[in-house]
Order: sequence, then C-alpha cells, then structure tokens
Amino acid sequence: MSVKNVLRIIICVGLPLTLYSGGWEEKDKYHYIEEKKKKAKPDQRLNAKRILRVLAPAYSNFKIKPDRTNQIVAQRGTRVTIPKDAIANKSGSTYVGVVEIFITEVIDPLDFVSADVDLTYINPQGKLEYFQSAGMFKVEARTPEGDRLALAPGSKIAVEFPNVKPGDEFFVYRHDAQQKWKLHGHNQSSVEQGVFTLGTRRYQIDALDTWWNFDKPVPEAACAKGRVVWEKDVPVTPFRINSIGISYKGTFARYVEKTDAFKVNVHKATLARFMVLDNSGRIGISEPISIWNKTGFDGAEEGATNPCQDIGVIEVKRIDETILSDKKRLSEYLGLEVTEYKVEYQEKGKPGP
Repeated sequence: MSVKNVLRIIICVGLPLTLYSGGWEEKDKYHYIEEKKKKAKPDQRLNAKRILRVLAPAYSNFKIKPDRTNQIVAQRGTRVTIPKDAIANKSGSTYVGVVEIFITEVIDPLDFVSADVDLTYINPQGKLEYFQSAGMFKVEARTPEGDRLALAPGSKIAVEFPNVKPGDEFFVYRHDAQQKWKLHGHNQSSVEQGVFTLGTRRYQIDALDTWWNFDKPVPEAACAKGRVVWEKDVPVTPFRINSIGISYKGTFARYVEKTDAFKVNVHKATLARFMVLDNSGRIGISEPISIWNKTGFDGAEEGATNPCQDIGVIEVKRIDETILSDKKRLSEYLGLEVTEYKVEYQEKGKPGP
C-alpha cells in the first residue's frame, strides 16, 4: 500500500475520532448529555442539587451608573432606590463605572426551600426561637469583572418589598458575618389595595451581600415525624425533609442518611406540608396536615415531655423532567402556592424608617 493511501486512511478514521473526543470533552464539562445516553443513567439526569438550582428564588440583575440616583424593580416586585454615589469599592471610596446590581427575592414556598437559609434565631437572652416570615431579599453589587462592591460610608438603599404577608408584628432581621440573624429594626408598610394588588414593606438597608428578612420569632415549635418509602426496588437514599408552611411562610429542614425515618420541626397549631427530596432527585410531598399545639424535638430525644406528631408515610418517586425543570409547574404539581399580584408603590415620602 502506498504512503498516500495510508495517510488517507489515518486522516479519514482519526479525524472524526479526534473531533468526537474533543467535542464530548467540552460537552461533558458543561454537563451535556447526548440524546442516546439520556436513558442510560436516569438517576443522574436531574439530581437534588440541580433541582434546587432550578427552583432557586427569583434573581434579577441590572446595570447602573452610580453617579446618579437609580430606581429598579426586580422580577417579583421589589423596588430598590440607590442614591447617587452610594456604591463604594473595597477601600470605601466612591466607585466610578458601571455597576451590576443583583436582587434575590424569597416569597413563595419553594423559594424558601431552595434558598436553604436557616430560619431559627438566637434571641438576646440566648434562647432559640423560630421564624415566621413575610419574605426575604438580598441586594448585591459587583463590578463588570465580578468583584464585590459595598455601600459608601453613611449610605442607605431604600427597599419596597411586596407586602405578601400583612401584619405589623414583623421586624427586620439581617445576617451577620457568621450568618446568624440579628434584629435590625421595624419596617413600615403601606395598606394593601385589593385582592391582587399589594402594598409594600418599606425599609432602608445599610449593607449589601447579606440576607434581609421580614420576620416574627416564635419561642416554641412542634415536632413532626414520619417515614419515607421509595418506588419498588429503589434502596434507601439520603434525603432532605422540609416542613413547609401553608398557613405561614417559611420552612425548616433536616438531612437524613442511612434510614427511612425522619423528624423535623414545624410551627405549632398551623397548617403545613412535608416535602422529601432525595439525593437522586426523587420527590414526595404530604397532604396538608394540621399541626398539634405541643412543643417538641429540635434535636432532643422523643419522650413524654418532648412529643413528636406522627404524620405517617411519604412516598417519593421520579417526576418527569419537564416538570422538575420548571419551577411554576413543579409548584403546581406539588400543590404549593405561587403568588400572583401587582404592586402599588408608595410614591410620597421616603421609603422606610
């Protein structure tokens, strides 16, 4: 065989293999799955971490010029007013240039689940309390290169948050450097306008890159216990159990390994549902359950003075990916609320105290 023919064979066979191999490396890097491999390993198609990313709270971003006052409205209706020259660099000097603003809003049940923020609070007396929320948010500022920016000394940002849970009993808490909640102040609220039209909770924040929470702490919680069952021939898999408020906003969670039994805290004398998400992406949810008015659990052994309400069995199963990959469809499938509303903003006076 001539040298030319040998070279032709090498090129014809080797080049496609090289292209395929290189292409697959790049696709694999971005978690691409070829069509023919979709059924090969179903447990890896949409696991728990990927599902939580899909379910993440509404996240809006904007580009602003900080040398002027900017007013922006996020996806779920949070309006933020950033005064002129309020953004600073690491040294505290006024930042000059384009700024990217990111706003995260936690409003609906799956927002609280996927935000994965602890809703317990250590009060000034050192006692553990349990939050009932009226919503949370976070405001972040970055340079176009992704570097963090802060508020200039003495600057505050006015926030108008949809008043999705009316009541004057809610105070404002924020995360400290250790991600522990600290009481910050009391918000003002404007009156709701109608069934589908909301007023706002108004406040002025003095820090970026941290959670702000409209909340009321409750000194005691109940305990719920139950058992998880999987589809036939599926072994016990590590899972997370969330108690999800139906008559209140918020969630408490526990991670469980090596057993099908669980315990989790839940607010007393309320209506709640319990959702299981296992590591492979299967989901189960209970019917709405009336929670008794007894205090229990929070890590302690069950007993006469620490009772736990038995809520029965929760079956987890694989859910179609077209539902799992769409937050609204999954909320509807699970019977969890997605609030629809229009916000009426306060136009006169300064928002917040």
